Amino acid sequence: MCREELGKLPNTVDALTAEGAAVLGISGDSTDAAASLTKELGLPFPILSDPRMAVVRAFVMYGESMGMPEMGYVVIDKQGRIRSRRIDRRFGENVDSIVRALRAAKQEV
Repeated sequence: MCREELGKLPNTVDALTAEGAAVLGISGDSTDAAASLTKELGLPFPILSDPRMAVVRAFVMYGESMGMPEMGYVVIDKQGRIRSRRIDRRFGENVDSIVRALRAAKQEV
């Protein structure tokens, strides 16, 4: 996961939670590395460890050419349906796009 983009989220995560979102990160790193990064960046949400990329693959959040995890976001509604999925290497700067996706997901219910 990109430290720079994650580091931008503590200042903007309230915009996501105000829409009713539960925020978490998924990383291909070990559990210890993910916990360390969460603490180091002062993130108000957890980073979950997915070294085998099971979650990354399930949500198709990987680069096709190298099969590596990609940065981005997935909006899942309360019924567990994917409402939006986007590879976005600047997700920390594009929180407004995530907010729009959350609002659209609520309207589709």
